[in-house]
Amino acid sequence: MRSALLSSWTLFFGIFLFMAGNGLQGALLGNRAEALAFGDIITGIIMSGYFVGFMVGSFLVPKMVSRVGHVRVFGALAGLASSSILIHGIFEYAFIWGMMRVVTGFAYSGMYIVAESWINDKASNDTRGSLLSVYMIVNMLGMIIGLMLLSTGDPSSTDLFIMVSVLVSIAVIPILMTAAKVPDIQDPEPVSLYRAFRTSPLAVTGMAMHGITSSVLFGMGAVYATKLGYDLMEISFFMSALMLGAMVLQYPLGKLSDIIDRRTIILIVQVLAVVTAMLAYFAESMSFYFILAAGILYGGTHTPLYSLNIAHANDYLNPNQIGATSSKLVMINGFGAIFGPPIVGYVMNIFGPSGFYPTMAAMHLMMTAIVVYRMFARESMPNQAQAPFVAVPSRSTAMVTTIHPEAEWTETEDEVQDPPAA
Repeated sequence: MRSALLSSWTLFFGIFLFMAGNGLQGALLGNRAEALAFGDIITGIIMSGYFVGFMVGSFLVPKMVSRVGHVRVFGALAGLASSSILIHGIFEYAFIWGMMRVVTGFAYSGMYIVAESWINDKASNDTRGSLLSVYMIVNMLGMIIGLMLLSTGDPSSTDLFIMVSVLVSIAVIPILMTAAKVPDIQDPEPVSLYRAFRTSPLAVTGMAMHGITSSVLFGMGAVYATKLGYDLMEISFFMSALMLGAMVLQYPLGKLSDIIDRRTIILIVQVLAVVTAMLAYFAESMSFYFILAAGILYGGTHTPLYSLNIAHANDYLNPNQIGATSSKLVMINGFGAIFGPPIVGYVMNIFGPSGFYPTMAAMHLMMTAIVVYRMFARESMPNQAQAPFVAVPSRSTAMVTTIHPEAEWTETEDEVQDPPAA
């Protein structure tokens, strides 16, 4: 593990920088869109463009990598990401912003694919979980630092747009200069949506719903905070609180799901997400510190659901099925993410910022009902048969699927042909 980290520090440093750029960019665009009076619905559509680009990138980038290699693809996409953010600062038109969000999502999906395939190549079965946990922490720390940078400049000028571009541009240097062996990449085995749903209805539904809530949280969170009248520093702290909660509770909840029935943990976390979302709603009328505390609690219950859903699906897969099915789950998550910002934008257009957290609570309440139904529809997986939990950053990226360790549960031949519905 130590040798893998020492040989990967340049890679992790580059990841930290472009995640800082991503964090700053999301908060900056939300704040700036509100100042430009684009409107909640239009802003939601603009923000969802990122996830459209991400989905397209998850399909096309692996083919690009297989054709010209990791290094060239990463350099080209980093240049694309660096330039697209500058166009936001030059042309303040909703249509152009929407197109650039698609470009940004495409570019970031490719950079994630290259970086994560490198990490996977360095990991063994014994170190993969630990190495991925470090990667997850680096991701979240980068996002938090990026969010805090929002208060260092004026969103009405081009300064912060330039800062994002600089961060992404510098991130290329340590990754492109690494002497590590370039990993191989292969297209995942095809799998139908029906087969993925047949394998685990709960995981498929949960990933789609988590895509919606995640895109709302990180695509419209800055818009929500701006509408509440917070200044730049307060917006930075608000968004960072969500990430902090995710960092603190992700691993404890995951490890607990290895000991107790996974669906029971998912149910408990969904219920807690409903409760904490409503606490955040009532905290709006209290001091800013209550808002931060509620944000930490909600981020800590919301974000781990991504990894818990993937781990639950892996419980019902043999090693040959993990890559294909998980790729489909990630695609479903990205598809759901497209609809989140427009939905909450419409709600806030009617009810104002007070509609933000109740919308999130309603979505978690729907998933709570689905989890309860699935628990009655099928017996629980024995604890000893569950695949080990691996914490995964909550985002739509195809290469997440290749970083999971192989499931330890071996199915019979009949079960491989027709996997049980989870």
